[in-house]
Amino acid sequence: MDMHARAPFLILLLSTVITSGLFILALTYPRTADAFPFGGQASLVSPCYNQVIYANLGPPIGGPYIWSPSTRTYQFGPPRHAGQWLLGLAGAPYFCIIEILPLTVWPGTHIMMMGSSQ
Repeated sequence: MDMHARAPFLILLLSTVITSGLFILALTYPRTADAFPFGGQASLVSPCYNQVIYANLGPPIGGPYIWSPSTRTYQFGPPRHAGQWLLGLAGAPYFCIIEILPLTVWPGTHIMMMGSSQ
């Protein structure tokens, strides 16, 4: 087989390899911001042994959320009491150590940035 007959095959092979490589790179490249909005009234606020604060929120976008010292916090500070309204962005799963013996850990979602009512 001469070079002219193999050229289309080599071009197709090379373009497939490049396209596949770019697709894999796009899937594995770390994203700079993976956050989702949350907000609601706190029904439970509890300090934890691992220097974080657990807050269970009600609607509209409630659930268990965890404030940490790395959370960007605005005007009225971190969650302090039930009844407070929180609004912000949350991201990765996190944990709150409630008791050491027996070990009690509550899961939640890490708060990346938030504002609260007084």
